[in-house]
Amino acid sequence: MEIGKHGYSGSCAPIGSEYFGNNTFSVGIFEWLPKVGGKGLKKSAVKVRVKGPFSRAEYVYRKAKQVCSELDEGTYSGPKNIQV
Repeated sequence: MEIGKHGYSGSCAPIGSEYFGNNTFSVGIFEWLPKVGGKGLKKSAVKVRVKGPFSRAEYVYRKAKQVCSELDEGTYSGPKNIQV
């Protein structure tokens, strides 16, 4: 975690074979920002969301990592929502 870098998270991401009754899930890509007061980091609002079926979870994560890298480099020019 570093100020200005990007990360991703998803509250309904698949855990093993547990799917929470859904067929799809998404991860939100955000930027790490300093907390007010300067101690610690917080997540920005979601900049890009990657969504896909549980059966393609690995591809969703791979795409999220790719978008994070492009955002860090300042080269991302894709959509705000990506369906894989």
